[in-house]
This record gives sequence, structure tokens and C-alpha cells, in this order.
Amino acid sequence: MLKKNNNDLSNLIKPFFDLNLFFLVLTIILFGLLTLFSASIELSAEKSNVGPFFYLYKQLGWLIISIILCSFFVNISTENLKKNYKVLLLFFLFLLVLVELFGKTVGGSTRWLSIGSYAFQPSEFFKLFFIIWLCAYLDINKKNIKNIKIFITPFIWLSISAFFLIKQPDFGSTFILFFMTLLMLFIAKAKYSHLLFIGLTGSISAILIIISNPYMLKRLAFFNPCDNYFNDGYQLCSSLMAIGSGSIFGKGLGASTSKLFFLPEAHTDFIFAVLGEELGIFGIIFLISLFYLLFRKCFKIGDKALRVDLNFQGLLAYAIGIYLMIQVLLNLSVNLGLLPTKGLSLPFFSYGGSNYLVSLLAVTIIFRIYRDVYKKALHSSIR
Repeated sequence: MLKKNNNDLSNLIKPFFDLNLFFLVLTIILFGLLTLFSASIELSAEKSNVGPFFYLYKQLGWLIISIILCSFFVNISTENLKKNYKVLLLFFLFLLVLVELFGKTVGGSTRWLSIGSYAFQPSEFFKLFFIIWLCAYLDINKKNIKNIKIFITPFIWLSISAFFLIKQPDFGSTFILFFMTLLMLFIAKAKYSHLLFIGLTGSISAILIIISNPYMLKRLAFFNPCDNYFNDGYQLCSSLMAIGSGSIFGKGLGASTSKLFFLPEAHTDFIFAVLGEELGIFGIIFLISLFYLLFRKCFKIGDKALRVDLNFQGLLAYAIGIYLMIQVLLNLSVNLGLLPTKGLSLPFFSYGGSNYLVSLLAVTIIFRIYRDVYKKALHSSIR
């Protein structure tokens, strides 16, 4: 009887909500909060009167704000996002211009806009809404994607936004958007010759940008960071030592020594290093498994959307999965010394409101696509 009631409840919720996705995201959020609390406990006690819970309380505040906003956002149909794709792009591009004019500078980077006592990063929001614009554009022009004028348009808009992003400076977001655009055009079946040409052009441009910026050149010396431990290699070397000392089983939750002011940004960009030190390889495998399941879920929903002729929704589900996957892979690669040190957050784990809200918005769109796909599939079967 109890089993029958559970099945009835599941069938009642299914048209509106993907329970598997919900519990997966909930697990990632809880694991992220636990890791953040452990990574920030010493810094919280040092910097505030609240005690060891300072950063955890602030992140919980961002989580509550994100849930409230996402509860409204989930009621916006994906077709409305598609209809307003130009307005959304221009609005968030305008915010990037405002950062250039009135932005707040922290640690040598001007990436924030302040509203009272709160500050947020428009670049984080721009990445998500550029992806929405790109998917809508590719859907509208799907029959003409092999036309060079149609193909080049996304890169024109990307170049305009890259101008403001690189001035912040935020080369990481520029790279993510370029790679995303290239990959989505490949999925949309653009010409290989066009993809090759723009890929080479982008690579040459990236090399020229790096050469012209001394701080970027310094970060390329990441192959042997411990040889330059007391200068530019300190942060990366500390990260590698933290992960290495965690071994297979880790030192235990809360037992990290690197977070005792040895590893800079232990609660933000290098939170993965603290996780590896405390939970070892098993903790790392668990984290990677959770994100793999999230990416897989995005791709499955995207595939279902394409099967019921919801092309925009299918492309968007793929794009969001790829977007989250790139951010995770880049953050892990930086922490492991596979890429130059770059300030990129680990979604749902790193402290910070903007990336947290945008990551939840991205997942909310996946929930909405699931609902739209279910409705379309149900109507198709009825006919």
C-alpha cells in the first residue's frame, strides 16, 4: 500500500519536476556547503565576530536568495527566453559596459558592480545569457548555419563582449565563451572549414593577448611551480602539496593544514585542494561522479528535447551541461597544475554569490526544459 502511494506521488510530480535531478542537485549543494564550511572555518574565525560560521552563513544567504529568484525564473517558459534572446544579450552586455565605467576593483581586477553593500559579477550572468542567445540564434538560423555570414555573427558579438571582459581582466570567461561558441556551432553542424578557420584565428588572438600581458606570461610558468615557491609558484605549489598529502583516504573532514593561511583562496578558487586534502582520492572521485551525473542528466534531457522537435531547448540543455562541465574541468585542472592559475569558481562549492546564483539559474533552466519536454511528449502521444 505504501509503495503504491509512493508511485502515485511520483506520477503526480513527474510532469512538473524531475525528482532524480532534484536530489542530485541537492546532494551537490549540501556537499558544497559542507566543504565550504570546512575550508573557511579558520578564515571566518580570523576575519569576523560571527566565529567559524561567517562564510557559511553568507553562502546560505546567497542560497536562499538564489532559491527565491529561481522559484520565479522556473515559471518563465523557454519559449519566452527564446523570444527575448536579443534583449537579454544586450542587457547583460550593457552591464559589462557599466563595469568598465563604474566597476569595483578587488585584488587588481575590476569585475564587480555594487548595489548598496552588495556586489555582483555581471560577467557570470553574461556567460549564461550569452549561451541562451547563442542557442536561440542557432535554432532560428539552423537551415542557414553553413552560410559564412550566419556563422560569423556569434563571433562578432563574442568579440565585442571579449573587449570588455579582457579589460577587467577576465581572460577565463572569454576562453569559456569562445570554446562554447565553437562547440555549439559544431553541434549545429556548421562547416568544418569555418570552424577550423575561426579556431586558428582565436588561438592566434589568444597568443597575442597573452604575449602583450606580462601578468599572463608569468602564469604560464606552472609546469614546475615549486621551483618558484616563494614567488609566482606559491599558490599552485601549496595546492599540489595539499592534494598530495590527502593521499587515498584524506586527513579527515576539518583536518586540513593548508587552509591555515598557507593556501591563498582556500575557500574560493582552490577549495578543491582542501577537499582533496581532507577527503583524499575517494572524496575527489565522489565529487567528479556527482558532476558527471549532472552533465549526463543535462545531455539526456537535451536529447529528449531534440527528439520531440524542441530544437532550442535541446541545444540549451546541451549547452548548459557543457558550460558547467567546462567550469568544473578548468577549476580542477588549475588546482592540479594542469593549467595556469586562473580565478575560476568550482560551481556550488566555491564561496561567492554571483557564480552560485548563475549555477542555480542554469540548473533551473534544465528543470524548465524537462517540464516543456514532458508536456510536448504527452501532447504528441495523445495525438
